[in-house]
Amino acid sequence: MGEQAYLEGAVPYPEEIKKEYASKGWWLDLTYGDVLDRSVGLYPDKVAVIDARTSLTYRQLKEKVDRLAIALHELGLRKYDRIVFQLPNRHEFLIAFYAAQRIGAVPVITVARQEYQEMSHFFKLTDAAAWVVPLRDGKRDYLPLIEKIRAEARSLKCVITPDDGIPLPEGVLSLEKLIDGVAPAKYPADYLAQFRPDPNDVAVIFTTGGTTGLPKGVPRTHNSFLSNVRYTGAHTKPEHVRAQVTPIGHTMAHQGAVGAAVFYGTTLVLISVPKAKEVLEAIHKYRITDISFVPTLLEDIINHPDLGKYDLTCIKYSRTAGAALRPETADRASKLLATWGGKFGGGNFGSTEGPNTRERPEAGPTPRGSIGQPGVDGDHWKVIDEEERELPSNTEGELVARGPAVFTGYYRSEAENRTIFTRDGYYKMGDLGKIDEHGFIFITGRKKDIIQRGGEGIIPKQIEDLLNRLPGVEKSAVVAMPDPRLGEKACAYVVTKGGHALTFDGMVAGLKAMGASVLLLPERLELVNELPKTSVGKIDKKALQKDIREKVERENAAKG
Repeated sequence: MGEQAYLEGAVPYPEEIKKEYASKGWWLDLTYGDVLDRSVGLYPDKVAVIDARTSLTYRQLKEKVDRLAIALHELGLRKYDRIVFQLPNRHEFLIAFYAAQRIGAVPVITVARQEYQEMSHFFKLTDAAAWVVPLRDGKRDYLPLIEKIRAEARSLKCVITPDDGIPLPEGVLSLEKLIDGVAPAKYPADYLAQFRPDPNDVAVIFTTGGTTGLPKGVPRTHNSFLSNVRYTGAHTKPEHVRAQVTPIGHTMAHQGAVGAAVFYGTTLVLISVPKAKEVLEAIHKYRITDISFVPTLLEDIINHPDLGKYDLTCIKYSRTAGAALRPETADRASKLLATWGGKFGGGNFGSTEGPNTRERPEAGPTPRGSIGQPGVDGDHWKVIDEEERELPSNTEGELVARGPAVFTGYYRSEAENRTIFTRDGYYKMGDLGKIDEHGFIFITGRKKDIIQRGGEGIIPKQIEDLLNRLPGVEKSAVVAMPDPRLGEKACAYVVTKGGHALTFDGMVAGLKAMGASVLLLPERLELVNELPKTSVGKIDKKALQKDIREKVERENAAKG
């Protein structure tokens, strides 16, 4: 039997597209392993990564990566095998991620806060062979989740955990002992070169909402995703110190600091507690020059009562992503950074599927309210109507994009993949917007049913499916309600059976009992006799959003 030609269930780029993007320099034909080797060659003794526990130089990082890669191969992991990553912001993520890249295995990136409902789905979707997960993170004990997944995931061969001094359950492997158990002298210096993947192979699978109820896998190739990293971090210089404060399980981290640090050979600081005080202390201590936030955290920092106690003059560049940025917050951030000699890059847009935006200095100042211009050279955005006809400048419609940074389809999702691209190959992003005559993009609304809560994308249908399984619930609808700090929160409208008394606490307890993580818990419950319908008989979520918006406004007005 010959070697598998491409990751089964993923859609490859057409040959003519691969040739075009490489010939125009939009793709560099480098793998993640190549990028690491390049930085090690240039800056072997520079600190590559710092977290709350340790720091590693580029040389030390490579040594641990290579030894773990050999250990993973000896465990039986091979090219295209999926490895689920569920780690908080700690240095072991980089070691394990690049080790997987060395042997052509495919990391599946999940969020540390996710629970059984999400994780069970990811294992079923990907048939993952390994799982990198802590036994404990803060107050959270992962062992019940590990045991539950191990009992049902037949594809799972090994669970690997960072050694935090906790006794290891039977069958769970210590990441550090795997590394220490490899004697490099036993292997030729070029031993791992034989496993180098093609730059057009799938390098990583990110997880996201898609357009239906269950989370989706987003396969990204080395060439394609590294183009995101390259252009998003184009302002990065080797002497910079970049910080990662949002969860390392988000694509935002990998398009930003986590990816750019190694790509450009800078130092990466992993901040484990995403709170204003801890972030301010890290900036002061490590002389961080570049840091990105979700808008809520930026506002917390700007408003922090002890802001003046910290030396923040080291910051040269900052921006936000993950949620809408209020113009007044952008103005305050711009003025604040200017006093330190830094620059605020505004609110950028990025999606797991690839399209992203950034400020382009050559295009002039970004207009107030705009998310910028396409972030990757070669990417093209346009606005279309319901018939997929391109609309003129300053006309609202659906935003679509294609190019070197745009993915080719969800993993093992043939039916959805037939609906998410236009006839001429543009990805339908699910956002409404307009593009002005100078090419600046504005988001004006949302076509996809998703709630953006402080940088987290929450799928209403996933919550509704769980709510409808609760005793006494006849039907439900989950919609976004406005929140001054997080942008949006989830509100559940529920119709109960026969006057069943469902309380908010009862709803939350029932969802938790089904293994729902905090991301799947509505923050408000509205009991109703019936759900409004559109003219075609579907639940009218616009009417529900209007209802909860007016209720929140009335409540806020009553509070004064």
